[in-house]
Amino acid sequence: MAVHALIFDLDGTLIDSSEGVVDATNYALRQMRETERSAEEIKRYIGFPLKQMFADFTSASADALYDHFQVRAAETVVASAHPLDGVDAVLSEVHKRGIRMSIATTKTRGHLDGIIAKLGWTKYFPTSVSGSDVAAPKPDPEAFTLALQQLNCNAASALVVGDTINDILAARRVPVKVAAVRSPYGGHEDVAALQPDYSLNNLRELLRLLPV
Repeated sequence: MAVHALIFDLDGTLIDSSEGVVDATNYALRQMRETERSAEEIKRYIGFPLKQMFADFTSASADALYDHFQVRAAETVVASAHPLDGVDAVLSEVHKRGIRMSIATTKTRGHLDGIIAKLGWTKYFPTSVSGSDVAAPKPDPEAFTLALQQLNCNAASALVVGDTINDILAARRVPVKVAAVRSPYGGHEDVAALQPDYSLNNLRELLRLLPV
């Protein structure tokens, strides 16, 4: 396929912000006098809606937990975010090839903009879609549909790159082709079972799918 635009998921695809997410999650649980969770338990939910995670962890109010999370996350999530191995080089090469790029994530607009600015990625991502910009999170296709509109690109010329089952499901519902990159947070078997169009061990392998 001729790829003219890429839509990336953020956490687990381009960055690792798990340290901040784990910290903010356990902060929220402590505020509600709930049992803290291990890093491994929390990482499995990264890339999924926060309220879903809290609902699975406890019967306490997911809305209240979400609010406590955001208070702490303002200090920790952007600060802890760093690119996954090889990502900076891949983004630079894609940019050189003239392929348009966007991000579609469940993270809030404030966190997303803070991460893009911190990592020096503004030139790569003049447009992006955050969880604050849509009515329904992935696996609803709204985030990817909005990203395509912002990129002024039709689905047949675009490729989604993500690491979770929600990325695969949302892409299928657009529909747009999707490449699944191996996540640092696990869940590989669940993603593989959905048979994405392409499977990548790391983001560097994306370059072989793109026009030179």
